[in-house]
Amino acid sequence: MQQTKAQNMYDVVIVGAGLAGMVAAKMLNEKNINYKVIEASHRSGGKVITAERKDHSRFFELGAQFVNEDMTEIVSFIESAGMELQETDVNEKSMDITAPTRKALGKCVTDVQHEMIKATGEQDERLSDLYERVITDEELKKVISSIHAELLNIEPSRLSAKVLTDMHERYPSEKSDLTHQASGPLSHLISFLEKNLDGKIVYNEPLRQVNETKEGYTLITDNDQYRANAVIMALPPAVASHFSYSSNLEQYYRQALNSYTDGAIIKTTWVFQNAFWHYYAIDGETKHVGGIVFTDPQGITVADSSKIGDAEVRLTMFIGAGLARNLAKEDEIQRKEIATELLEKVFGEQARTYVDMEQSVWVDHPYCGGGYGASVHYRGVDTAADVLREPYNLFVFASSELAESFPSFMEGAVRSGQYAAKQILKRI
Repeated sequence: MQQTKAQNMYDVVIVGAGLAGMVAAKMLNEKNINYKVIEASHRSGGKVITAERKDHSRFFELGAQFVNEDMTEIVSFIESAGMELQETDVNEKSMDITAPTRKALGKCVTDVQHEMIKATGEQDERLSDLYERVITDEELKKVISSIHAELLNIEPSRLSAKVLTDMHERYPSEKSDLTHQASGPLSHLISFLEKNLDGKIVYNEPLRQVNETKEGYTLITDNDQYRANAVIMALPPAVASHFSYSSNLEQYYRQALNSYTDGAIIKTTWVFQNAFWHYYAIDGETKHVGGIVFTDPQGITVADSSKIGDAEVRLTMFIGAGLARNLAKEDEIQRKEIATELLEKVFGEQARTYVDMEQSVWVDHPYCGGGYGASVHYRGVDTAADVLREPYNLFVFASSELAESFPSFMEGAVRSGQYAAKQILKRI
């Protein structure tokens, strides 16, 4: 039943029911604020989504999955949802290798990334041009380019080199981001957050336009209109850039919004009964392979995603940037076959001994955006995150990309939602 405009007046409207939006809503709820969350899709969670087999024998995280112990906010929410942290089966003795050359990756990767950060100047340049200035070894250049194409999920030639400094400064941890996972499906976390929002989320409500008025804001969706004194746009900036805004908002935010380019990732996970990669022969020794970086083709990494204590073991492949965009055009059967063929190039026939497999495509999603998140492109505004993060006339953006710490991780989404809610609560 359509609500009247009087019923659709709120203190705060939150656009987007991903982690950032739901955490912001939780904080408003605790302060008894009159709010509404409008979500374009049929579900909450955004890039946190779980596929569970019908017999409940196993589940797969299609989007966000990994955390570490320094990501304290998301860890707290995982535990509040009744789960624990479980260690990923990778340790200091694990080895990363290249493919197809099958060479061990050493400390040189970390060293050269530090060199690039030091070499990043005030003048903007493409990330790919920074490689040419700093890295003399051609094979190492391919490794770094491949890592960044997957990690940033955008081609280095399209990105500002300043993204490296930004990434380093906003990741306040010495630990890998892959050290832990939730013991259960992350869908339990989303259900926990939903349960505490008292039915204040409206689904299947795509936003089209935001108008600033004398009384506040009017948000126009496909189905209705919502009026609010304040707005939290809990969406990735590359998604938020597609909406129409009234002139003041356009003037204030458009350059920052347009500074972001969207990522692209295809994630594939295989389940095995035998962890054959723990006994991989390299340079005459048997090693535990914890990760793989493909240099041909570039933009592909593989991680041991097994959990210590689980009976089954897993490998997860991430295909990023342009390669993901091209592969997304193929049908599901072909995509899965291509991914398995790539794994087979490293591990031979054992790669086809999997007992289950799942694949998800995060390319140009209309509501969630692509990849792990968006990044500032070459010649974009390097302070774009600061502009979007801070409120303007009771209007503010919140998303993982904008977080002051752990951007493009679940932790970043939680912290961004918390920050946006705190700023609005101070002002209303």
